[in-house]
Formats: sequence, C-alpha cells, structure tokens
Amino acid sequence: MSKYHSDQPIQEVNSDEFNRGVFVNDFIEILANFEGTENYIVGLFAKWGLGKTSVVNLILEKLNSENSFCTVYVSAWAFGGDYEKILRDILEQIYQKIENKSTKTKRGRFGKCLSKIAKAELPFELDTELDLNGGGRAETKISSGKIANTARYIGEILSSTDNITKARKRVEESIEKSRKKVIVFIDDLDRLEGRRIMEILRIINTIADYGGMTYVLPFDKRYVCSAIKECLPDGQSGDEFIEKIIQVPINLPALTQEKINKVMFNKLNLLLSEYHIFVSSEEISRFQKLYFGGVDRYLTSPRDINKLINVLKFKLPSANGEINIIDTIILEIVRVFDELLYEIIKKNRELMIKQVNTFSQKYLMDSDNKSRKDDADKMLSSLNELQKQTIRGLFPAIDTLYTNMSWLNSEELRRNQRLAAENYFDLYFASLDEEDGISDKKIIQLLQLSDKPKKLREALVRLVNQNNFDIAIKTMIDRIELVENKLEFCKALLDLVEVFPSKHTISNFMLSPIDTIIFRIDDILKDSDTKLDDYISLLDYNYEASRVDTIPLLIREVVIYSLKGNNRKEIDLTKDEVEFYKKHALEVIRGLAEQDKIPLNTSDDYAFIYSYWVEFGNKTESFEYVKRHIKMGDQAVDFISQFLGKGTELGKNDYHRTDFNESTYKRIDECVNPEYIYNILIHDEKYKALCNSKKEELISIEDSTDEKNGWKSEFSKVGNEHTDEFRLVVARRFMYFYENAVQDR
Repeated sequence: MSKYHSDQPIQEVNSDEFNRGVFVNDFIEILANFEGTENYIVGLFAKWGLGKTSVVNLILEKLNSENSFCTVYVSAWAFGGDYEKILRDILEQIYQKIENKSTKTKRGRFGKCLSKIAKAELPFELDTELDLNGGGRAETKISSGKIANTARYIGEILSSTDNITKARKRVEESIEKSRKKVIVFIDDLDRLEGRRIMEILRIINTIADYGGMTYVLPFDKRYVCSAIKECLPDGQSGDEFIEKIIQVPINLPALTQEKINKVMFNKLNLLLSEYHIFVSSEEISRFQKLYFGGVDRYLTSPRDINKLINVLKFKLPSANGEINIIDTIILEIVRVFDELLYEIIKKNRELMIKQVNTFSQKYLMDSDNKSRKDDADKMLSSLNELQKQTIRGLFPAIDTLYTNMSWLNSEELRRNQRLAAENYFDLYFASLDEEDGISDKKIIQLLQLSDKPKKLREALVRLVNQNNFDIAIKTMIDRIELVENKLEFCKALLDLVEVFPSKHTISNFMLSPIDTIIFRIDDILKDSDTKLDDYISLLDYNYEASRVDTIPLLIREVVIYSLKGNNRKEIDLTKDEVEFYKKHALEVIRGLAEQDKIPLNTSDDYAFIYSYWVEFGNKTESFEYVKRHIKMGDQAVDFISQFLGKGTELGKNDYHRTDFNESTYKRIDECVNPEYIYNILIHDEKYKALCNSKKEELISIEDSTDEKNGWKSEFSKVGNEHTDEFRLVVARRFMYFYENAVQDR
C-alpha cells in the first residue's frame, strides 16, 4: 500500500512532478553570474503551499554537485525566529563546509557545556549538608541553586569569548581563501510573526556585506508584508520595506491549472489502481464534466493535491462498492476546500433529491415543482457560479428545475449509488446504519451463497430487516447474475419475509414485503429454462410450509402476468404451460381445503383464493367448504368482511376498510350462494332486525372521514373487523344488497 503524502517538500529532482527543473537551471545561472566578491539578497516569492521549499531543495541538490558553490540551508521557523541562533548557525555551517571544523574555540565549547549542565536537574535538594571531610559528620551546607547559578555564570563568561564578530572574521577569511560562492537559504520566514521577521531581515541587511555571500529568502510576499506592517513607522508599507531589503526579486512561476490537473489525475489513477477500483467510461465522462465544470478551481497548489489524495486514501477503500466513486471524489473535494458548500448540501437533503420510496412532507403536494424551485432559488442565490454548477452537476433534481433538457431517473441513480439517490445520500455523510441501510459489499457476498441454502438464509436474516428491505431487494436484483441457484434464492426470500413482524404491511404506497418478493420473482427467474417447473416448485414449497396467505399471491402473479399484452414484461409461459399450472394450483387449493386452511375470517388480502378455486374448479367446491364451516351469524359476517377493500390517507400507513358495495357482493356471489349467508343472519338474534333496511339506514364506513381529520373512527381500522359495531354495519349492508338482488331477479 502506498504511503500518505506527509506534505514534506521534495528532496531530489526525481520527485519533481511539476517540471520545476527549467526554473531551477535558470535560477542557478543567475547565481553563477553574480560576481564572486559581490553580495546579494534574493527574494524568491510564491504563495504558501506552491512548493517554494521543494524548489529550494532542487536548487540545493544541483549546487551541491558543483565545487564552486558552498550552500547553507536554515529554517527560521525551526529556530523559533531567534535571529542570533540563526546567524550563529549560518556561520557555523559555512565554516564547517569550507574548513571542516567549528568556528567555536575550546573555551567557548566548554562554556557552552557548563551552561547546559547548569540547566540540568541536580541529584540533591535545594539545601543539602554533606560530609566533605570524611569524619562521619555532615558539617558542610551546600545549595544546589548556587551551584547551578555559578556554573551558568562561568559558562556565559567562557562562551562569550566566541562572539559573532570573531566568528564572522574567521568565516570571511575562509571564504576569501576558498574563493567559493556562498549561497545561504533562509526558509520559512512566512511562518513567523511580524516582529521575528523584522529582526531577521534587519540582521541579514546588516551582515549582507560579507564578501562572496548571497542570501536567498523564499517567502510568501503578501503574508510577510502584512505581518511586518505593524512593526514599521507610520506611513511606511511592508512592500516598501521589502523593496529596500531585497535586491533581486524573483517570482516562482505559477503552476498552470493544466499542470495541476495532470499531476492530480496521475495520482488519482494510481490510487484507483491500487485499490482495484474500476470506473466506467460513462462515469469518467461525468467526472470530467463535473471537474472541469469548475471543481478543478479548488486545487491551486501541490499542497492541495497532496491533501486531497490523503483524504481519498482514507475514503475510497470504504466507499468502493458502497457509494458512487465519482460522487465521492467530487464531494470530498468540496468538503476539504469549501466547507460552506458542503454544509449546504448536507443540510438540504429533501431539496436535493427526488424522493420515491418515502414521501417528502415538504414537497408532497408540489406536483409542479413551484415550491422546490422557490427553495432552490433561495439556496443558490447565496452561491457563486462554481458552487451552483457543482450542485446542479451532482443533483439532477435541482438541474431539472432550470433546464428543459435534463435527465432524472431515480432507478438509475440508485443503481449507480449516486449522491442524488434517495437510499444513498446519507451514506456520503455518515457510516452505514444497517438498521435502515445495507452494505452493497455484503449483498454481493450474500448473493454468492445460493448453493449453500442454510448459510444463505442465515445471512438474509442477519442483514435484511423490514427497514432496509426495499433497498436490499433492489440491490440484489441489480446483481442477480451473481446468483447461481435462482430458484433456491427465491425460496430463501420467501422464507425471509416470514420472520418480519408483518409481511403484509404496506408503507408509503410501496408494496408490502411479500408482494415485493413475489413481484421480483419474475425478474429473478426471467432467464430460467425451466420456468414452469420453477413456479410450480415455489407453489409446492409454500404448500408444504402451510403458507396459505402466500399461495394465492403466487397464483395471481403467474395468471395475470402470463397473459399477453400486459404493460409489464410478461412471464414467458405458453398457453398449455399456463393451463398446466392452473391445474396444479387447483390441486394445491383442494389440499388446503382438505386441511381446513382456506381463510374464513382473515384481515389480510388473500381471500381472493376463493376466486381461483372457482375459476380453476367450480363454485360447488368452495360453497360446500363454506357451508361446512360457517354456521353462526358472527362467522358469516367475518367471512363477508374478508372481501372488503382497504384504504388509507395520503402519507399514512394505517389502513381502514372501505364500504361493502355492489362489487363486494358480486365477489361473494362468485364463490358461495349469498342466500346461505343471508339465511344464517336472519335467524340470528343479533342480526335479524337488520333485514328490510332502507337505503338511508345504511351506515357508510367511508363517510366517517373528512378532509380535515381523516378517518375519525377506529372501528373501521383493519384488524378491528370482529367488533359488534363493525359487524352490524357490514351485515346490514350485505342484507340490503342481497334483498335488492333478489327483488331485481
């Protein structure tokens, strides 16, 4: 694995990614043309982060290979801006390189040593009594403080003999004798406060007349001029002061955006290759459109590139396979270099994406996008053009508000794991919460377990729940080619929804979990060469598991979607195959009836199994089954209630029963003799008074709603069908429709 970029300057020409070699050669030629006895102060100006120190290192590398130069490099920041220490270090380095020995005398070095000892912690307390005579009695009192102060004082006396003037003289003589050009680089001035910068500039100006010495000062001129302004007399600017100090001002050539982009792309390609991340040509085109549409302007220096690559080294391994790589790169650029825009994107989820699976409360009734457009106008008004283009490029829902020719396909956004996809937006800003989301990588691993039924089911139960179910199924279908045994996979999915608290629950106008699975079985089996056998196998599998509520759903899916001319893709079965399937389904229904498992009072939507019983067989069979089980008035009403419709309010998940009407009566009439039900009711004390009701006496379940409060009564709520209040309403309406039907006949 490649290392993170430490933001350290490069040290050699082999690391020169920005081709600074031409400038380095020109700079050295300027130095070479200086007279040997002349002194110069050269300013090398560039903004912070543009690679001044790297260029200095390249110059040093080249100068050190030539005998005519003696080079010295000092970081002012490393010395804390202490000009005396900096000057001493410059003189010491020069003398060491020319004479191969120190400028300090023996007395001076001993004095320096004493000074260091004085700062050390002595192994006794401040006041200590010692036995100096060896008589066994501590007769002498010694103070550690006095010892330290004395050592420090002597050290300063001895080291003072090594003053800068003497060192300077020795260095001048050495330079003159060597006939070398001395180039002193004092770096990192633009990391110091103004007072320290002024002290260093003044001392350099004072000693600049050393024969044959040239000072090169690389710094950010704008920062330095601003920092020293407060140290200057009123009326004098930092620029004026710098002009007096710097004799040869040179600007480090700016890097072109083209050059920055080239280096960035090279590093990015290496990174993608290292992590085995494949990006399609379509996604590359989209990246180029986003990047060159303005995002590239965020990257202005080598430091910016290194910072971004370091961030991506951390982000891309976890993002690969979970979220869109291109959107990840663009969003990370925004996060690192434009915190304001990043926060705007993060906080405007509802505005940025077109919600499909869950309804936006804010834009629920905004069919013409007027409210969304107003909010987008307000948001974009505070942004510059670069920021606006970035948002529109990342979020088609925003772009469509301003263009007539725009693309917005929620399913494609989801398949591509885009930032603009409803199920993926949050993953770009937080770690995956597998209670509401699911790892795409884990989905891929799961799909490869179809030849291991037990492990497949364990993985499904562990990873998929009712909250992340919808996105999990869609992701599985997107990669269904990874499944080896597709029939076994269908069975495992049907097993999965059995562990859900309610597999029939419908949320936000989405299909229930069981309906979703059955609907998706067609997609899973679409390429099967044994499709009829597969559908029969699923029917038998659920029969053996006594899943009476699943069986009619499986039958309905095959019967409806095997018909030719459907808008949805048809189940590819021949007419004879469909007839064979129906015959087998009839045997399954009869088997359930023999076990008394056909529903008589269910609240879920599978009473339509009676319709298939009659269609594939005959009415006599279903009627006989009902007569065998329905004997009492409450039983009769509960049987009727199975055939009522369901309804809900917009944006809510609680369902209520709809009225018993003429179509309900017809569905009952198809599978049983209504007269039998009617006779049970009129002979039941609870219900007999309801016969011969007039129309105005009928109570409407649906009339118990209004526009402001919605459903006002709980008695019509699905699950409450077995209360006396509900039963009386349904019974009266059934009896009314029966009596009218008889009268019509």
